[in-house]
Amino acid sequence: MATYDEWKAARIEAEAKAVAAAQAAGTQAIVTALGEGLWLVSVAGVSRGTVRRIVVQGTERFEARLRHIDPGHGTRIGEYFELAKAVAALRAEVPRFVGRDPFKELTNYVSRDQMRERTERMRQQRRAGRYS
Repeated sequence: MATYDEWKAARIEAEAKAVAAAQAAGTQAIVTALGEGLWLVSVAGVSRGTVRRIVVQGTERFEARLRHIDPGHGTRIGEYFELAKAVAALRAEVPRFVGRDPFKELTNYVSRDQMRERTERMRQQRRAGRYS
């Protein structure tokens, strides 16, 4: 089984190779309108991020965000005055992988005997405070 660090390094390397191959081949970004002022940017069939139209002090700007492991979030790249520049920034940016370490979570599990010991210890603590 691989460790989290090995898995993350392999994932980042694969993303960087995919970006380099797409740029070398001259692959164009595909922009799909998702709604009013929101676009999905895909490169080589893989979603890269989103561009959102925002209005700041009466001027229209476009905020570019890379995709994130949590669908409601994204890594903010920047704000641009033109949609084409925001799409180009998403196309050129190498995705940063943000994730949790699933291997560390495995240490949180305990055996049945340890759970019984914890339960008994908590029961003893509750009983000890009853008549004090």
